[in-house]
Amino acid sequence: MMMKVILICLRKYGTSMDSNVPNLERAVVEVFGGCNYKCQMCPQTTGRGKDWTRKMPFDMFEDILDQLPGKPVINLEGSGEPTMAKDLPRYIEACTKRGLPSFMYSNGSFFSGHFMQDCVDAGLSFARFSCIGYDKDKYKEWMSIDNFELLKTNVIKAKQYIKETNSKCEISSYHLILDNNQIEYEVDQYRNNFIGPTGTIGYIWKMHNWSGNYQPLYVRDPSKRRSCGRPFAPEITIRSGGIDGLKGAVTPCCQTMGPPNESKSVLGHIETTSIEDIWYGDAYNKLRKDHEMGDFPDYCQGCDFLYEDPEVLVWSNDKTASTDHMLGTNFSLRDFMIDNKK
Repeated sequence: MMMKVILICLRKYGTSMDSNVPNLERAVVEVFGGCNYKCQMCPQTTGRGKDWTRKMPFDMFEDILDQLPGKPVINLEGSGEPTMAKDLPRYIEACTKRGLPSFMYSNGSFFSGHFMQDCVDAGLSFARFSCIGYDKDKYKEWMSIDNFELLKTNVIKAKQYIKETNSKCEISSYHLILDNNQIEYEVDQYRNNFIGPTGTIGYIWKMHNWSGNYQPLYVRDPSKRRSCGRPFAPEITIRSGGIDGLKGAVTPCCQTMGPPNESKSVLGHIETTSIEDIWYGDAYNKLRKDHEMGDFPDYCQGCDFLYEDPEVLVWSNDKTASTDHMLGTNFSLRDFMIDNKK
């Protein structure tokens, strides 16, 4: 079964002349591993450790882009706050010059003034801003900072600049459901307090558990456990930091952020090994086999992405939005989910 899924990936997406890795649809390349926020539900709050919160060197970033097969979307945030890299426009421009779309998730606190303009002018394709909290008070409670109005202002000004410059950059925001017993109320409040005033595309999801590092106030239905599909999908996740002083750790996904799972889930380091060698290496192949057999590794055991509807899309004014479709790509994780043998 594992080889069958990998062959599907190879046949559907092909390979480039320079690599045997399937042409990737998405590459999460973390520019900066730290964050200036301490959000309740995020493992950044308890600390990733200095080995993981560093900035990715620009020469490593360019080397990664040049190794990537195909024309994948480049997600710049990973599990950090990309706008903490003051030269972020340089990283965006590197993507643009190679014809690679650049996406980022951000809390938006630094996305203003000349910095915002430089990011847009460098060719940023898409920015999605975190607004966990459907009003000013809930935002402060969950994101631990009183920046609800600042974010609204930054989003409005970014949209104005994008319109003035005829940029193709798209702006959106998202909220995570705080109380599963009042979903309709939260949707209404978020639409009235943020989506309406800013005029953005918005998404509202149920909260996930970061591979067991956070426990939401509600529990997903564990009746059907299966692979999430990520080990087989045409995507790769590369961290700015790593273990043993190395940089560019490759991990299965962003969900293993924070101790102890992040260090356990390292499949190799770009600083010492090529993307192709990591992709077909023993650690990555073992992960795929484990997911095929249902013998999930420790760092996956507690993850709610192993259950049906791991991050349910509750509401969006984006008519193309989907639970399993990866933003900016042509693939769905649904294509790579395996019903386990156990």
